[in-house]
Amino acid sequence: MSDQLELVPRRAPRARKQAEWALVDPIAQVRIDSPLPHLDRIFDYAIPVAMADEVVPGVRVRVRFSGRLINGVVVGRIATSEAKNVRPLERVLGSEPVLTAETAALVTAVAERFAGTFSDVFRSAVPPRHARAESAPATRGPMNAELTPDDWATWDRYTHGRSLLQRAHEGRLADVRGVWSAAPAMPWTADIVALVRAVLSQDCGGVLVVLPDAWDVKQICNATQELAATRAVLSADLGPERRYREFCSVLRGESRFVVGTRTAVFAPVKDLRLIVVWDDSDEAGWDPQAPYWNVRDVAAVRSQLSDCSLLVGAPARSTETQSWCESGWARALEPERSWLRAHAPIVRAIDSADEARDPAAASARIPHTAWSVAKEGLRTGPVLIQVPRRGYLPALACQQCRESALCSCGGPLSLRSQNSTPQCQWCGKLAGAWSCSNCFGTKLRASSTGVERTAEEFGRAFPGTPIIWSSSEQLHRSVPGAPALVVATPGAEPVATGGYSAVVLLDARTQLHRTGLRSGEEAVRRWFAASLLARPKAHVIVTADHALTAVQALVRWDSAWFAERELADRKATGLPPDSRAAVLTGENSAVAEVLAELAKRLPIRVLGPTDGHGIALASRKDGTQLAAQLHAITVTRSAKAEAGVVHVHLDPREL
Repeated sequence: MSDQLELVPRRAPRARKQAEWALVDPIAQVRIDSPLPHLDRIFDYAIPVAMADEVVPGVRVRVRFSGRLINGVVVGRIATSEAKNVRPLERVLGSEPVLTAETAALVTAVAERFAGTFSDVFRSAVPPRHARAESAPATRGPMNAELTPDDWATWDRYTHGRSLLQRAHEGRLADVRGVWSAAPAMPWTADIVALVRAVLSQDCGGVLVVLPDAWDVKQICNATQELAATRAVLSADLGPERRYREFCSVLRGESRFVVGTRTAVFAPVKDLRLIVVWDDSDEAGWDPQAPYWNVRDVAAVRSQLSDCSLLVGAPARSTETQSWCESGWARALEPERSWLRAHAPIVRAIDSADEARDPAAASARIPHTAWSVAKEGLRTGPVLIQVPRRGYLPALACQQCRESALCSCGGPLSLRSQNSTPQCQWCGKLAGAWSCSNCFGTKLRASSTGVERTAEEFGRAFPGTPIIWSSSEQLHRSVPGAPALVVATPGAEPVATGGYSAVVLLDARTQLHRTGLRSGEEAVRRWFAASLLARPKAHVIVTADHALTAVQALVRWDSAWFAERELADRKATGLPPDSRAAVLTGENSAVAEVLAELAKRLPIRVLGPTDGHGIALASRKDGTQLAAQLHAITVTRSAKAEAGVVHVHLDPREL
């Protein structure tokens, strides 16, 4: 039987005739969805005549690649292809051209800047398709806003503020780039809302606001209820259907005002006039997936590509935005000194007078001055206590030799509550019979104190006073204006009605002693962010020596001064942002190979590799070439199956 079957000739697959392809521009240029660097290029596919009207630049398609079906996006149509064998498109996914020409140029530029691939950035720029959301009818319409006297007063508090708002109101915002440090005793949301209303007061033009988290988005939405008809919200917590529906409303030009979190920076706003980025140093602004882009730099790239204005605001100025100001690329917008004299909080640090009154003030975690300020503040309202660590006792040490207490797996031990057993933070094992590997001691002491233990200590000191603690495990977003002690970690501070009557910044020395290039800058940002929540002329206590530069920046309420000094130090040592840094991760041998190859192509300074990490530093003028050469090297290594994988992270937040 089998022999008879072999005599039957097999039917060859019928080849498609050229007449079956589209008559005009029958070749679609497609970017396929693949993380492999050597496939980061355009592939040509034939357009069947039945799809001729559906296949337009920006539409999603399914294509056959290496014997399997994968997703792709059309980036163009051409008349002929240089490829010998051109496969046909399999089908079109939806009728919505989700990738505009402007967004395609931005995605390409971001991929080039961060040595990544087009498909990786595309996944951030365009949310996954949802068929029901795509077919939803339009529910929005154009709407103009009106500036209020409060909006004008808001920007009168800043140098050049009224001029900026006037230009936005008159539609003269082209090429305006500003960096503003938020004024105290005023919600920063009012600054942004005034800018949004100024842009939307015109008959055309859109505005994009990018914020660190969903709570910030909610605050802006609550302050712009009258603009809901023309507003779109792009945030990951919305769910896939609503998020895609909001994206489509922006794509179709139904929404002139877009507010959202990190990926909203790619939103396809039509006739974009202004991009506003708040808190550019927040870690939420860095994408955790390759190619690890960040909101600030993407917004700057988009500002140049789209010829729109850019404003970056923060509680305290970053070294990157300070470098923009010093180079003349952006202009500084700072609170007027007259406003600061009348409204800025009264900041105190540990000085010689405190040490004379309390000999332990220099070393005590909660000096007498902090207790006194908290007690006085509770007479009129809530008091904020900022603690840099969450948990109860997040780090333990041997009481005898002060070595860190470690589990048998090497993980640090912590205490979750007063009567609990020490537990490993890595493996979760209980360490009831722990002994020190250095001195064989069996008693433990706290080497750092968390928000829960701090709340317990203040609760004992102020019996009968309501205690509220807020961290990622138990988050409070707002508290009433009644007297209470609010103990919170950085970023989890609730907003108090009417502002806090006093603010205590604990463990300030610990924050400054952290390892990392940004330790001082991050400490200043956290202190300013907490102090912004205080009432006018409220007392702020920072538990560190007043002579320290970071502390002086807070005392003087001048984060630009600190950023200027920090930038000067970076320039002296050739560190970012004076240079561009590329962190390479992988096996030591593979990282060493990439660094050696990169050094042949470009003048760089090499650090490492150690423990699977290596750093390449290049001057700013060679920054573009650094990204291009790293991408070329990874493409070559990706095509070789035997080459070790090396991950590239350009311009990381931490070094």
